[in-house]
Amino acid sequence: MIEKNMDAEKHRLLASVASLYYINNLTQSEIADRLFLSRSKISRLLQEARDSGVVKITIFEPWNRDTELEESVRNRFHLRDVRILYFPEDTPNDDVLQKLGEAGAYYIDGIIDSRTILGISWGYTVYKTVRAIHSQKNIPLTVVPIMGPAIISNPEKDSPDLAKQLAMAYGGKYYYIYAPLFVSSESLRRELIQDRKIKEALSLASRSNIILTSVGSIQYRSWKDYLSVQEMAQLQSLGGIGHIGGHFYDIQGNEIVTELGKRLIAIDLNSIKNTRNVVCVAGLPEKAEAILGALNGGFLNTLITDKTTALRILSLSEEIEKNDIRKGW
Repeated sequence: MIEKNMDAEKHRLLASVASLYYINNLTQSEIADRLFLSRSKISRLLQEARDSGVVKITIFEPWNRDTELEESVRNRFHLRDVRILYFPEDTPNDDVLQKLGEAGAYYIDGIIDSRTILGISWGYTVYKTVRAIHSQKNIPLTVVPIMGPAIISNPEKDSPDLAKQLAMAYGGKYYYIYAPLFVSSESLRRELIQDRKIKEALSLASRSNIILTSVGSIQYRSWKDYLSVQEMAQLQSLGGIGHIGGHFYDIQGNEIVTELGKRLIAIDLNSIKNTRNVVCVAGLPEKAEAILGALNGGFLNTLITDKTTALRILSLSEEIEKNDIRKGW
């Protein structure tokens, strides 16, 4: 709505400047010359036109969003940004993840610059996000894995390849961590993290100002080919519901301390929590518990998910809150 106290003359000036800029495609310098004003004055008038409601910009994104639900999730979990996409009920899971990846790519494209150090994890949704980046921008950002490679069956979905793909999309540079996610012993881990290249990459990753990640679910058993049956059972018995950056946690977001952590090649959870913007792209209801645990732990700043999953997250959160009240916690 246009400001009520704006006089007609000011309204005409703002509308005229905005029309020349947005409709006639004149540059700010060209408008300044035409109206005998300074370029800085034109810039201020364009900003005022947007702020006062003379100009309203509508961006038609290639997906449907539930902005009301986004606000609810943002407020409940104190997030920086939320994107919640909704789909027809019969939408195949892979199509949902594809669109979430596209939304994630669009979001990342809008927040990076030449000073960006972007830490990246691995997995199918992160892979979908990186694959969806088709930028014409030349931004010499730096991309580095936040964890060693998981040695999964599809290397293009693992952190080294994803770091390289994302950096190359913008003409940036990338680093590798030349060690697996979990090594065979604590002593080997201590030795490896002192290696110059590994130490450099981990140090850089811990200074990331943006992290692109998803969260893994114990229910999904995404590491069933990497961790033993006994290790998976131990994590579940300790309340494990998800993992981020190689770290396992429970529904309250508490890290689960096991012998696995002593063999982990990755940045620590505090480094993740202290990152300016951890962008999580994750969807499907089966991951709702894992996402909720990450939200409760304060590991995420931005969440990109689907409506069904978001509603499930809110429902689980409210249920846990009611149970805590009954117990007097």
